[in-house]
Amino acid sequence: MKTSALPASVPTPSRPLTRLYVLSLTAIATLAIVGQVLVQKQLDRQSTDLKIIQTAQNRQTLCQQLLKNAIAIPLLRDPDRRQERLTELQQVLTQWQTSKDALRQDLQSMVSPADFAEVDAMLKKLDPSSQAMVEAAQMILSTFQARPNTVPSAPRDRRLAPNRLSPSGTLANPEELVAGPRLLQAEQEFTRINSEIIRWYSHKAKDGVTHLKILEFGLLGVTLVVLVLEGILIFRPAVRKLEETMTALRQALRQVTQEQEKSEKLLLNILPEPIADRLKREPQAIADGFAEATVLFADIVGFTELSSRLSPQDLVAQLNEIFSQFDRLAEQYGLEKIKTIGDAYMVVGGLPEPRSDHAVAIAEMAIAMQTALATINRNRGESLSIRVGINSGPVVAGVIGLKKFIYDLWGDTVNVASRMESHGQPGSIHVSDATYQQLKHLYEFEERGVIPIKGKGEMRTYWLKGKLQMMVNSVKS
Repeated sequence: MKTSALPASVPTPSRPLTRLYVLSLTAIATLAIVGQVLVQKQLDRQSTDLKIIQTAQNRQTLCQQLLKNAIAIPLLRDPDRRQERLTELQQVLTQWQTSKDALRQDLQSMVSPADFAEVDAMLKKLDPSSQAMVEAAQMILSTFQARPNTVPSAPRDRRLAPNRLSPSGTLANPEELVAGPRLLQAEQEFTRINSEIIRWYSHKAKDGVTHLKILEFGLLGVTLVVLVLEGILIFRPAVRKLEETMTALRQALRQVTQEQEKSEKLLLNILPEPIADRLKREPQAIADGFAEATVLFADIVGFTELSSRLSPQDLVAQLNEIFSQFDRLAEQYGLEKIKTIGDAYMVVGGLPEPRSDHAVAIAEMAIAMQTALATINRNRGESLSIRVGINSGPVVAGVIGLKKFIYDLWGDTVNVASRMESHGQPGSIHVSDATYQQLKHLYEFEERGVIPIKGKGEMRTYWLKGKLQMMVNSVKS
């Protein structure tokens, strides 16, 4: 059984939307990569600024150590401790010069030439005070290294600064007197400029953090704008197209369902529902035996004469009216119409679903068929009649072949029912003895006697006249 294909009007996904979606994803990915590169660059810059600040702080620490040792040496009376301080001062001076050179080398490798020029200009401000500190410290160092065993005596006036005394406890020479103040003055100047450098770089570091935050928020804002545009320009049209597609698919599905229902209805008009279900599950020949069934054949008398005086359209219309009424009767009494052959009508009771009152149902239909035809005659002004033949017994029912399936009957019971019809009389219901035995207690019969039946020999048959007057219960529909 074929189903209709989906209609050609079902929309397909829009390629421009797909391209826009790919472009938006590419833009977001590019933003993420660029943002990561910029953030990493800014973080590297922050790391460089922190290293420079740390180096400046280390220089400040060395400055404090140099000042502490330079001041402490003249005050120490213990030669060993003084020697330790002299050694430490010598190491500090060495570190001082080394750290200065290392700082410039590190800066040159860590920052760009433009940034290095800016930083180097600031560091050069430290050179005068740095040089003054070194010279003052070296003067103290050389003085006490030349006279390592001299011990200073207590000053006569404690208000005099320690650097006003010579190592012998007497007033020092002019060079010795100015070393201490020069060192203090140079240290103060160095500390001031170094603090400015630290503050300047701290501000740069803070500005870097601010720039980093601005960069992050900027990238987030651009990403959100891209996502909003993606929603407006891509997803909303895509959802609309999806809704249109779903609507078209629902319509197509509804059409397919309607066509399937039509096909199913057509199939059920050809085959009984249980047989149709079996054929759909197992597409092969079906043959079932039934021990008890009742078969009815009906033939319209005078149909040949009627066809000679009516147009084909009128003839088919009248035949359709008669057989349509017979179909309604078959449905009313729960019987299975088998087929029509020309002006002959065949119906059976007791299959495909077995039932015990199959003969009663067929008898009721036979009587109703005579009544229905009489009504049609009155309405059309015709005088048509039918011969009806009925027989009961075992039959074989099924579907065979590959095309134009039909649910058909085979067996001697079917042949005898056909003989009952052909040996009957117009307007009568001719039944076999087998059917008579099942209905004699419910219906009135007239014995026809023993007559020769083609292919069967002598048979006793009966005319069905109607229900017995004392019958109370009606046939179950």
